[in-house]
Amino acid sequence: MRDIALILHVVAGVVAVVFGPLAIVLTLRRHGLTWAGEVYHWAIALVCLTALVLVPYDWSQLWVFWPLSVATYLFVYLGQRAAEAPGGLWYRGVLRGYGGGWIALWTAIVVVSLPHQAWSWAIPIVVGSAVIEWLCFKPSPGWTHEPQPGN
Repeated sequence: MRDIALILHVVAGVVAVVFGPLAIVLTLRRHGLTWAGEVYHWAIALVCLTALVLVPYDWSQLWVFWPLSVATYLFVYLGQRAAEAPGGLWYRGVLRGYGGGWIALWTAIVVVSLPHQAWSWAIPIVVGSAVIEWLCFKPSPGWTHEPQPGN
């Protein structure tokens, strides 16, 4: 069971890393949920589910991934809900949701890759959060206006 969960976890993680930025860009450009957003959502769902399966195998080392996986999925769910009902400041929900999930994914990758560097988790969180908040308060004009027919 552990080996199958680990394989699924890695494959879904690679898909999520690739599709996260694509989901953000396409969703913001099209003002709604896109196929890339769906792929990203389900890839993150699989990453988080398999993380919940893997954590008990080494609880003392991996326990932190239990709340991190739940929070990651909730971020992406928030982004998906914002993409399904664009209007007002919807782009902030997409940026913070999809972007927050992508930051959490990279945080997990860094923590696993650099386990003896306690500060390493802060890098993706600080940099990613700053970029997301900057984009939330300095949005592209295309995100705040409805696209013209044919675009």
